[in-house]
Amino acid sequence: MTSTKQTIRVALVGCGQIADAHLGEIRKLSYAEVVGVCDLFEDLASQAATRFNVAKTFTDMGTMFEAVKPDVVHITTPVHTHAPLAIEAMRMGMNVYLEKPFSIDLAEAETVFDVAEETGKRITVGHDQSFEPIWRECLDIANSGALGSVQHIDSILSYPIAGNFGRQVVGNPNHRVRRLPGGLFQNTISHPLYRITDLMPDTSPDIWAKWFTKEPDIPFPTELRVHFLGNPISANLLFTSTTRPSRIVRIYGEKDGLEVDLDIQTIQRMHNGSLPGAFQKLQGPFIHFREAARNLRRNIGKFARSEIHYFSGMTRLFDQFYQSILNDTELPISYDEIRRVTRFMDEIFAYCSANDNNIVKDENALEAVTV
Repeated sequence: MTSTKQTIRVALVGCGQIADAHLGEIRKLSYAEVVGVCDLFEDLASQAATRFNVAKTFTDMGTMFEAVKPDVVHITTPVHTHAPLAIEAMRMGMNVYLEKPFSIDLAEAETVFDVAEETGKRITVGHDQSFEPIWRECLDIANSGALGSVQHIDSILSYPIAGNFGRQVVGNPNHRVRRLPGGLFQNTISHPLYRITDLMPDTSPDIWAKWFTKEPDIPFPTELRVHFLGNPISANLLFTSTTRPSRIVRIYGEKDGLEVDLDIQTIQRMHNGSLPGAFQKLQGPFIHFREAARNLRRNIGKFARSEIHYFSGMTRLFDQFYQSILNDTELPISYDEIRRVTRFMDEIFAYCSANDNNIVKDENALEAVTV
């Protein structure tokens, strides 16, 4: 059934840094109206409202819901607050967009899904980079069979530990991120992880993982290596804080491979050509040159149309989520997929914890490792 409603009313809770991205992308959707923002710190709410021309500010979520009656609320608060705030919002009649990561762990996620079923409200998670046009083009190529059967995936995320947020985590022994089961990684690895699960259908691959630090002055892990063995696809996830920032995925198929760089917005086929002997040494660079020229032409066109921006996937995900609410259609991210990504994160952190001799091992976490 198609909705005849022309607008969707949106509210936002949590006016930190990522809230600016949300508010900026929401206003690109002509049918979406931000009717209120909320933060425990009144100054943060007021500043966000001023920057994005939002009429009303609040310091209490329940008060905001009663006053402006939104259709959907974006929750952009720290992860330990996600589940309680989402549950409260759904019980008050709101649909919910949760920033990543979805929850502290799978058990908490299941509680949220139970309330979604109980209330009939919809919820999604901020896996926005899965909706970036360049990544969707990459998935189309892989799913078309052009690479043959996908056999392996490398997903890389370089994280700037020396950046503003990283310095806060390093400098504060009581920082909320350092108290999470996955520490620094829990806040971020859903991005490189769901780029693997977008192509890996397995629900229970074998997982090996190791976390460590290369920085003697940092007392917590800042590097993560994860290996997945599924059937038939294997994968590696690399989280590193010692290289330049990058978001790169390499996909290897039976026939061919490709590399997508989400930062510079390029897709490069990794084939060397079919000519014999020395001729292949000429054909391969020519193919790579042709791919580079194609990427340049496409990006020039996108630049001219103002289509190149960091949060393009966020805009698309917002749009699809809102349309699913207005038109009672399929959610952009299934609850089973949110469960799968959350469970893999639980298993990664449990495995690392169980095999780290420098920290106290959690016997309950040991039981959750499925290797």
